[in-house]
Amino acid sequence: MLIARLVVAGVFALAGVAKLADLAGSRRAVRDFGLPRSLAATVGALLPLAELAVAGALIGRGSAMWGAVAALVLLLAFVLGVGGALLRGEQFDCHCFGQLRSSPAGWSTLVRNVALAILAGVILLGGPGASATGWLDGVGSGELAALIGGLLLFCLIAVQASFSYQLLRQNGRLITRVEALEGARGAP
Repeated sequence: MLIARLVVAGVFALAGVAKLADLAGSRRAVRDFGLPRSLAATVGALLPLAELAVAGALIGRGSAMWGAVAALVLLLAFVLGVGGALLRGEQFDCHCFGQLRSSPAGWSTLVRNVALAILAGVILLGGPGASATGWLDGVGSGELAALIGGLLLFCLIAVQASFSYQLLRQNGRLITRVEALEGARGAP
């Protein structure tokens, strides 16, 4: 069960961090899924935090069952939202992983969410399993602070790398546009 918990926690952590890096996109995606504009702003901002809370709950053995329940509830909501949109023939940006991977919600999105929901159900039925944090029992407070600091630094570097990548892509689009405009004007 530990592997299942870590997989689901990893997916939720990645999705939460990526959505936090692009809250406007998260709000837009929630609105596209059919929530009223007044709710979409709040839900779009709270969804990444909920995903991060689920990921954290799945890591600890004592909170793993609550994390699995929350994961299952969120995943079933995602399945209903994506499935409903597909049945209505609507195509819009899923924004499941923020700017890291933003593509139209399709059948692969639905299958991924169903598979993760099944995995969350397996965690619920099988119990939490081994402790993911048992190795921390012998770690001192200074070592724990260094570990947490390293993880925060890693997350900061990942967000910065994502931002830099998006900036470079935007720069490439701007250069292409300038070249096209100069070509249309006949500039040397």
